[in-house]
Amino acid sequence: MDEWNISNGNDVLEGVYKHTVNLGQQKCSCRSWELKGIPCVHGIAAMNHLNMDASQAISSWYRKETYLKTYSHFIQPVPNMEMWPDSINPMVEPPEARQMPGRPPKNRRREIGEVRKAGKLPRMGTIMTCSICK
Repeated sequence: MDEWNISNGNDVLEGVYKHTVNLGQQKCSCRSWELKGIPCVHGIAAMNHLNMDASQAISSWYRKETYLKTYSHFIQPVPNMEMWPDSINPMVEPPEARQMPGRPPKNRRREIGEVRKAGKLPRMGTIMTCSICK
């Protein structure tokens, strides 16, 4: 914990990086707290510095009461696809294939030991001899 700014909140140092934590708005400059709804390490460090309970800063979506309230009602099962009503909307088609940038790949990869039909023959399996000393 480095210092306290009244306008911005707590400044928390993490190595060479400095993160600003606003406990009132439950925000941090790393944006992890806003995205997840769970305080980031910088927010927890700021709360520990001020002797606050970090578990109270967790979003209500992660609480047991919200979970029990969500599943307190019976959820109707979804019927299989044959029972779905037919849609009058047009079918979604895949996008058209387009030429990708860069050099196109070879048509196919040759197997190990496969000889080419044109050009030089491979030297595999042939006996090599010196043209001077034979």
